[in-house]
Amino acid sequence: MGERIKVLLVEDDGDSRELLAELLEMDFDVVTASDGLAGLRAFENDHPDVVVTDESLPGMCGTELAQEVKHRQPKAGVILVSGYTNVDAGCCDVVLRKPIDVERLSAAVGSLGEAARH
Repeated sequence: MGERIKVLLVEDDGDSRELLAELLEMDFDVVTASDGLAGLRAFENDHPDVVVTDESLPGMCGTELAQEVKHRQPKAGVILVSGYTNVDAGCCDVVLRKPIDVERLSAAVGSLGEAARH
């Protein structure tokens, strides 16, 4: 069993962020950020395999963050979480609707994380 997949979770709602981080930490190494700009800094500092981001964030929305992530590291996986249906998520690998199905999220993180490493 190699290194655990590293996940950056970007979510501006503190309760959601803590809950999701706890759930993901069972299987992955998780770092969190509370807005898009902090998420981008964390991405540059921590080099995660997968970014899980909310769409509606202060500073920079999730799709903008996804574009920046893909620009810097094309192999990184990006999962966009949104309550909206009409999000243009062309730069995201997976889009999950809120409320989040944690098993689907975890499975998506696992497969994208593996892909990011090869």
